[in-house]
Amino acid sequence: LDDSVSSFIQIRGSVPLFWEQPGLQVGSHRVRMSRGFEANAPAFDRHFRTLKNLYGKQIIVNLLGAKEGEHMLSKAFQSHLKASEHSADIKMVNFDYHQMVKGGKAEKLHSVLKPQVQKFLECGFFYFDGKEVKRFQRSSCKCCLQFLQMLTKQLEVLGLAEKPQLVTRFQEVFRSMWSVNGDSVSKIYAGTGALEGKAKAGKLKDGARSVTRTIQNNFFDSSKQEAIDVLLLGNTLNSDLADKARALLTTSSLRGMCLSGF
Repeated sequence: LDDSVSSFIQIRGSVPLFWEQPGLQVGSHRVRMSRGFEANAPAFDRHFRTLKNLYGKQIIVNLLGAKEGEHMLSKAFQSHLKASEHSADIKMVNFDYHQMVKGGKAEKLHSVLKPQVQKFLECGFFYFDGKEVKRFQRSSCKCCLQFLQMLTKQLEVLGLAEKPQLVTRFQEVFRSMWSVNGDSVSKIYAGTGALEGKAKAGKLKDGARSVTRTIQNNFFDSSKQEAIDVLLLGNTLNSDLADKARALLTTSSLRGMCLSGF
């Protein structure tokens, strides 16, 4: 607004463990942990060390559901955090997002998020008035929600809280931008836009996207993984021996072995 700038950071991502969804995934979400607890732990710790080095204080918002494989994955996520070196300084907020907003009733989120507001505000946000930095803290919340409480604080600092029409318009644009970003992220890892689950038209669109995802997951994911291996390691490693090597060796060591024709 004019010379003033305000921002905060959110990181969207999947559970940082080695897991997969084998076989046909039609109408279900079967999950299998591809490595044991001990083999997952080093990668989990490195992931959050990297996030803290890059962005500072972290808050995890775990939106996994309580059904089928999601519940198992959610429990594994919580167990790894509890057993890790980060348990003391990284907080996790858990709730079943899809169950809570079932039928498009997003207003239920406020009752869940309200007790957590202080945790989010402790992360802070960036504000520059054109002359000097008033606050320079970063919020890095690993989640998929539009934290309107954080936005409200930013709008107060910018002097816009008393202009409801402008605030409403800003929220509309923000939600639209978030939705477009979600679709883009979903297309990268799932091959389709994000599922909506709203009204009849939304459910028809979700059905079509689910069919597309099933085809993508079962016929094209292996090729995609091989391409990623080539980019990161210089070669494809898809044997049991390679899995053990990945668990024991660093990425730079693996890449060197691939380049030397191992």
